[in-house]
Amino acid sequence: MSALDALVKVGTYEEGQVLNIPDDVRDELRLIPGDRVEFLRLAPHEYLIYSKEHPLSLQGMIGKPSRKVTIKDMNRAIRARGGHVR
Repeated sequence: MSALDALVKVGTYEEGQVLNIPDDVRDELRLIPGDRVEFLRLAPHEYLIYSKEHPLSLQGMIGKPSRKVTIKDMNRAIRARGGHVR
């Protein structure tokens, strides 16, 4: 298997709006029957596919703040860093 084969996976579009996704891609995306996928257009003829059920996000990567932060607090912090707030 070449390095390109490891990166490029081929699915098959079937009649009736069915797209067959290779098993290893389905497994990595943790897709199960009925899951939805999203296609993000990167450039003409170039898309990123990802699981709608397991979205790409930063959720859980940053802990909760030790205290509540208000909009006023956020605006103050932005101004302190040189940002402009109306």
